[in-house]
Amino acid sequence: MDNKENQELDLLDVLKIIGNAIVSFSVNVLHACGWFVRLVYQHKYVYITCVILFVLLGVYLNRTKVYRAETDLKITSYPVYYVKDILDPLHSQSISLDSMVLSRELNLSLEDVKKITDIRCFYYVDLHNDGIPDYVDYEGNYDVNDTTMSILSWRMRIRVDAKDTSIAQKMTDALLYMLTNNEQIKRENELRASQMDERISFVEREIQLLDSLRRREYFQKKRELSVAMDKAVLLNEREMKLFHSDLLDLDKVKNELVWERKFYAQGLLFENEFCFDSRPINGKSKTLPKFALLGFLFGTLLSCGWKFRERISNYLNRQV
Repeated sequence: MDNKENQELDLLDVLKIIGNAIVSFSVNVLHACGWFVRLVYQHKYVYITCVILFVLLGVYLNRTKVYRAETDLKITSYPVYYVKDILDPLHSQSISLDSMVLSRELNLSLEDVKKITDIRCFYYVDLHNDGIPDYVDYEGNYDVNDTTMSILSWRMRIRVDAKDTSIAQKMTDALLYMLTNNEQIKRENELRASQMDERISFVEREIQLLDSLRRREYFQKKRELSVAMDKAVLLNEREMKLFHSDLLDLDKVKNELVWERKFYAQGLLFENEFCFDSRPINGKSKTLPKFALLGFLFGTLLSCGWKFRERISNYLNRQV
């Protein structure tokens, strides 16, 4: 009985301690909030000045509007990692404003290159390993050690930021120029195109051969078999129908190969042209609140420095 009462008392003590801790923490938070409100009120002109200056700085830095466009690149013949490694340097080159390098890599004029502010590429992440893209890894959070997800091997997202949306019409060709002029990709493209041309030539020869057989059957066999019995004539007509069906099948195969040769010989295909959003990514509604917050934080730093200036001075003058 005594043990049970002691346990109940211990539990009550623990609850009292937790309750007192919560009350003490809440009081300290209220005191801290009150102290901060007094700090802001006592140095309100410092805060107002800092916020205004930072807002003006934000207006100045974002005086040039930047627009963003995205599209997907389909990859049929190369590892997606390899393509990303080729495109990744464009990000640092555009950030560092290395116009000469960008102009050479993208085969664009210096005037067009100066319109570009950033070029980046991102993986698609497949969360369930079912070959279906689930999201674009904009933040680079994909974990290669996580076996429950994977990188999509046949598609990636390309993003372009520019000061002038007229560059959109040239970006797909410029990026394809850079990729297809990579030595490794260039060799593989030439080999693939050669193989496709051989397949198309083979099908064309088969069509010509089959067509010549059909003509021979029509001009020669028909006269020989037309004097035979009706059954033979029916057999001849049936054979001619088979020739016609085979020709149609071969012609369909040829058209598919020609289409594949045109669009997939490079192993790279943009789904759509770049289309810039009409709203700038650095609009006032997005950037000015951030600069106002930075001004408020800077004002807090100045106010705290002034309030504790004596302590800071004593600490700095203290002999080591």
